[in-house]
Amino acid sequence: MFEFTILILIPLLSSAVCYTIKNIRLQYSITLSVSALHLIFSLMIFIGWYQPNMPFYFSTDSLSKLFLLVLSNVYFWVVLVSFSYLKRPVASNSEEGKRYYFLLLNFYLFANTSAILSNHFGMYWVAAEGTTLSVAPLIYYYRNEEALEAMWKYLFLVSIGIAFAFIGILFLTLSAKGTSLEAQQLFFSEFVKKARELNPVWLKASFIFIFVGLSTKIGIAPMHSADVDATSNSPSPIAALMSGSLRITALLGVMRIFQIVRPTSTYEFAKIILIIGGLLSLLFAFIFMFKVNNYKRLLAYSSIEHLGIITLGIGIGGLAFVGAMYHIIYNSLNKVVLFFTAGNIHRKYKTREVEGVSSVLNILPWSGWLLLISFLAISAIPPFGIFFSELMIFEGMLFSDKPWLLAVTMFFLLFIFINMGKTLFQMLYKKNENEILPIEKERFEIIHFATIVLLILLIAIAVISPNILHENIINISKDFGIKL
Repeated sequence: MFEFTILILIPLLSSAVCYTIKNIRLQYSITLSVSALHLIFSLMIFIGWYQPNMPFYFSTDSLSKLFLLVLSNVYFWVVLVSFSYLKRPVASNSEEGKRYYFLLLNFYLFANTSAILSNHFGMYWVAAEGTTLSVAPLIYYYRNEEALEAMWKYLFLVSIGIAFAFIGILFLTLSAKGTSLEAQQLFFSEFVKKARELNPVWLKASFIFIFVGLSTKIGIAPMHSADVDATSNSPSPIAALMSGSLRITALLGVMRIFQIVRPTSTYEFAKIILIIGGLLSLLFAFIFMFKVNNYKRLLAYSSIEHLGIITLGIGIGGLAFVGAMYHIIYNSLNKVVLFFTAGNIHRKYKTREVEGVSSVLNILPWSGWLLLISFLAISAIPPFGIFFSELMIFEGMLFSDKPWLLAVTMFFLLFIFINMGKTLFQMLYKKNENEILPIEKERFEIIHFATIVLLILLIAIAVISPNILHENIINISKDFGIKL
């Protein structure tokens, strides 16, 4: 029960405590302490210093340990910069959003941890809905019409997606009819062990509904619109949280059902569905990049692009699957950096429109250079981690039974890189005729510190390549029946 208390109960209790406390600084101190404790404990579990024994419908395996560490790391850095973000002046009607900010953040950690550690489809479904309810009010932080529309769109479309996932779970129970799993609890581990007994027709239907439903949260095209609107209209820390951790919580549900179909005749069908979803995501990002008006929306579509790459890697299997697992880690770190720097630019220029931003390197040198470096990192420039993970995915594509996928992917990524770079370089270097340089230079703040540390992590993890990380990802591959 100790690990259950640390990882799940304490975030829930701290959420209740933040509701009773009005002092924002005290709420921040409590939330930061919880996030640090959660990160330390998640790291101990991942390294193997602590062997958890989860009660009820929860358990840990190699996949959940990796995803838990990613969630915990992203959450910690978001919480760390949140107080400095909340100190920024906002419209009077936005002040109310500050009161519930840390309450909802703690509930977000509780819901996401519950979803990642769940060993039961029913528990996962409830926790996944909880993640939606925790993040939706945070999307409405600014209390303006755009944020309100984005929140309701996210709630509506994602709730429909969750309903689709529920239907998929019902189909999974039908696939167990007439087998030893009939009338049994919906535990992931039991379905994986006895997957060959399942009815392939109902299993296909289950995979389709779960994949389509959860794609609204993952951001897989064409079910991505609500996620893009929510990310581009949220405060930057919340956008970083959604891009860095919320999407992988939804991806976990798809990977669970994919793990079940692995030893069955449905496997090839599921791979095709994943590959189509990944290609469509790259296509939509490719199309959007030709006409970019909103730089936060640009970063949201970059998330769609990289979740598409990850989905492709999972669908192709082999070395591409291993690369996809590494890519999950690197992309989560990189997206936090990008949205943090975008938040600084938005604070200074008071607009999310690309045309309204110019000479960032002169006016905001810290944020400008960090944005430039993070763009190079997300574009897979060595020695940043995404270079190595994409290289593995590309090699996996080349030696798969569908090598043509590499050519299509490279084509999309080339133009995404060109158009994204064109937009960001315009913001960084373009000079305005009426431009007046500020008297005071941009101050170094905690958000810059967090950004620099995360960029160093992106390089360090890739260059050092810790054995424990490699072993964990290899174990995940073995659990999915992948032979390297």
